Amino acid sequence: MIDMSAWDDMVVDVVNDLHLDPRNVRLDIPDGVPESDIIQDLFTNEKALNLVEGIAKVGLLTHEVPIVVERDGQLIVVEGNRRVAALKAIQNPYLAPDHQARISKFAQLVPHLEAVRRITVKKAPSQDEADQLIAALHTGNQRVAWTPARQAAFFQAQLDAGKSPDHLIAQYPTVDVRQFITRSRILQLFRNVSYDDPALGDYARKRRFPVSTLARLYENDRFLDLVGIQVKNRTGEVSLLSSEASFKRVATKIVSDIRDGKINTRSLNKTSSDRYVEYMDELRDLINEKHLEDYTHADGQPRDASSSQSNYCQGTGGSRPDEGAGSAGSGEDKANEPFDTGRDKPKPFPKKRNYLNTDSLTVPSAFPASIHEIVKELSAINIQKFPNATLDLLRTFLEKTIKAYAEALGQDIRNGSNEKGFVFLSNCLVWLEDHFRTTGRTALIQPVQKLRGGRYGFVGSKEHLDATNHNHHIFATPDDVRQSWATIEGIMKAVLKP
Repeated sequence: MIDMSAWDDMVVDVVNDLHLDPRNVRLDIPDGVPESDIIQDLFTNEKALNLVEGIAKVGLLTHEVPIVVERDGQLIVVEGNRRVAALKAIQNPYLAPDHQARISKFAQLVPHLEAVRRITVKKAPSQDEADQLIAALHTGNQRVAWTPARQAAFFQAQLDAGKSPDHLIAQYPTVDVRQFITRSRILQLFRNVSYDDPALGDYARKRRFPVSTLARLYENDRFLDLVGIQVKNRTGEVSLLSSEASFKRVATKIVSDIRDGKINTRSLNKTSSDRYVEYMDELRDLINEKHLEDYTHADGQPRDASSSQSNYCQGTGGSRPDEGAGSAGSGEDKANEPFDTGRDKPKPFPKKRNYLNTDSLTVPSAFPASIHEIVKELSAINIQKFPNATLDLLRTFLEKTIKAYAEALGQDIRNGSNEKGFVFLSNCLVWLEDHFRTTGRTALIQPVQKLRGGRYGFVGSKEHLDATNHNHHIFATPDDVRQSWATIEGIMKAVLKP
């Protein structure tokens, strides 16, 4: 039981005798937070200015008094930091520079500044007893951790006060300040969007906006590249590289999906999970949608759909090549529906992806820039809409990557090239098969053989890649691309780890 009747009442000077509690910040910073930072934070994020206004207009109400403990010979405020910060600022408005003008205006309403400089506090006998009181007052753990958004807000307040990221990183050496700077800057990006739905903007600016869900996305470099956000490695500062209109489309979807429960920390727990991969594809579709408008009719069909349709119908029984057998012409969606047999329906087939999943590929930094750029493009092309372009780029990717791989190993693959010394895809595959055999990576020999000669099927072979590239009677389908990627992906994983 707490017996406050035994606690000492003390009359103290708020400027000289009292010190705000750095532990009250409730970050993982036990000591060393300058009092000026705490004051700035309390005014920016905890509405301490409202207390200044109340004291100036109504007076200092004493029905509640601050609680202090003695720590290292100083009186530390453990309960009532906001009130003490307001009183300190009334005496010296420059302690909260961003609010200095308004504080000064309110301070002029106080008849006698000395009357609010000396106040009564209660001194707890120990930190433990003070903590018991704090727990009782706040009906929970006395050191309740801040939400991720609140943690970011603390450092954002310091940035807004004029401190540089380098200054903060040096000032808090035990804290991952870069992480908090990135979080606050990303939040700023999403909160500064002029949403068409005002309620969506209000939700993004809520104090308890679930930034942890957002972090599942922005902590993935592939998401940052896709959306057009750049994060500086050293300081965590954030820049928006994409247009405001493009980012607005993405932000509207993400904030809406978080609000509506379509995504959360569980569904986006792993970047390799089906839902995460699917959501990245949804974002790609959204980003590409604007670019595709120039190439499609209002109904979403290609502008040359009439000629394309006639080509598709030749030799295919009237079905488009991306439709399943027996489909009535609705494409991929129909192919994925279970058959209605009048009995228990089987489970639907796995949903086909509209994008190649290149997440498992990591291009070595020493590889030429062209390889890096091709991987980015491959991950961004909608294979359902552009199967021929995707397959053509896959062929380029295959040949260039094998050449870069051999170059990184210091090996010459020109043996068997033509009389002019040019190295073609066929030369690359001959060398790669021999390389895998020599190095004992036998599991990769058959995929290379499939690519070389079509021994295990035409689609996915070099012959098929060449045909779609050169033969004007041959075209690719989305399923051709998926099958080719299934053959190539394992080889590319091996080649990109020299």
